[in-house]
Amino acid sequence: MLEIICHIALGVLLIIAFLQDWKHRAISWVIFPLLLIVAGLIFWTADLSKLTLVFNMVFLTIVIGCLFLYVSFKRGELTNIFKADLGLGDVLFLIAITPLFMDRNYILFFITGMIVSGLVHLAIAGGKKNVKIPLAGYLALYIIGLKSFEFISSTDLFYTAIL
Repeated sequence: MLEIICHIALGVLLIIAFLQDWKHRAISWVIFPLLLIVAGLIFWTADLSKLTLVFNMVFLTIVIGCLFLYVSFKRGELTNIFKADLGLGDVLFLIAITPLFMDRNYILFFITGMIVSGLVHLAIAGGKKNVKIPLAGYLALYIIGLKSFEFISSTDLFYTAIL
């Protein structure tokens, strides 16, 4: 019963995150801790190793660190990537959803999520310059799609190794 309630709450929170990010290019700060709590409860009911969370956080830290180094190198000076390149809400969202994935699946989600987000935004925004991408919103929608597929196909896409 707890698992069903958590998945419903997750769906509601992801829809809210998508709608807020789509409309305002920002997500209310309340959503992030609620997402983390719900994702944590889902993780807890799956009874996985806590090292999975550590691995996911290390992966995310390395990616953000590499982005910081790349942008700073490209601009020739140390750059705060949260000012123009990456929204803090996007990072908080990526942190909040780490408990939803086994380590390899988190990496796969991250890569495919960035590709899907880029393609969706390219299709929607067309050739417009300097348009902010609602990354967390697109990723929330992507998770909803994955969870829907998981429910319909009875295939565990989150905690069973795909690769």
